[in-house]
Amino acid sequence: MAILSGLVSNMKGSAGSLTFRRSSGRTIVSEKITTVKVTRTELQQRHRTKWANIVQMWKGLSNELREAFSRKLAGRSDYNMFVQVNMQRLPVYLTKQQVTGGACVAAPYQLTQGSLPAIVVTGSGQSASTDIALGSDGISASTTVAQFSRSVVTNNTDYQYGDQITYFLVKQLVNADTAIPYCQFFSCKVVLDTEDDRKLWDVVMRNGFSSQDGCLGHSGNDGDCVYAWVHSRKTNGMVKVSPQTFVNANTLLSEYTGDLAYNLAASSYGTTHDVYLSPNGGSGSDATPSGGSGDNPGGGGGNDSL
Repeated sequence: MAILSGLVSNMKGSAGSLTFRRSSGRTIVSEKITTVKVTRTELQQRHRTKWANIVQMWKGLSNELREAFSRKLAGRSDYNMFVQVNMQRLPVYLTKQQVTGGACVAAPYQLTQGSLPAIVVTGSGQSASTDIALGSDGISASTTVAQFSRSVVTNNTDYQYGDQITYFLVKQLVNADTAIPYCQFFSCKVVLDTEDDRKLWDVVMRNGFSSQDGCLGHSGNDGDCVYAWVHSRKTNGMVKVSPQTFVNANTLLSEYTGDLAYNLAASSYGTTHDVYLSPNGGSGSDATPSGGSGDNPGGGGGNDSL
């Protein structure tokens, strides 16, 4: 810091790396404090490379997931909650090129969070079933919405007329030209109503509303996908939902999870810059000499992680 006099004594503001300010009739000059923030640490890279897929899944589901997180804090949106809860789940890593191309991988994310009892799902792949008992009637091509409604309410104490059961399906596809994965999003719903004489399968998707061992379940083959059922109810103007997570039936998911997928994604954004001396910075098996290569012994630390 210095105090100026003469022609430059009335300067204010910045010039290059210097800052000028007036104080008590004097001009004081000081050098700017420059902070360079490293944005490619291991933690930041893992956050960046898994965040994109969550956002892409949200984009496809956002219209159907309004009020999906009934327990969110004031000032938080359903989008905020969807990202928050799913950042803690199985990470899906996308490269920068895939993100630019609009990639999306169908993953077993949590899609709702609420106060109704969760629909318990058993099994995996294409043949999962819920704990929503259907009694002896089951579901067939002739089943009406009214018949289905009576079966659900009669055999399940957590359900009442006027409740809604919604089925979500996210199909996994891959662009044949670019090899970029993308998703198609589907949903259907039925309100439990004893006066609705429409055929159930005219209202909802057959594969998501089928009988499995006397319960509501999934049958048939929707290809690589994830799917889920949600129970919702409107009470005093507020929507209550059951907390649900997608069932995984996506065989392509493994290609975008794990260390190999992460390394590919991270390298597409540039190498990471971890603190080499940090105790949690690595496995400790790095045998690179601290002085760099043999051509430059002791020459400024050839390890990129410093």
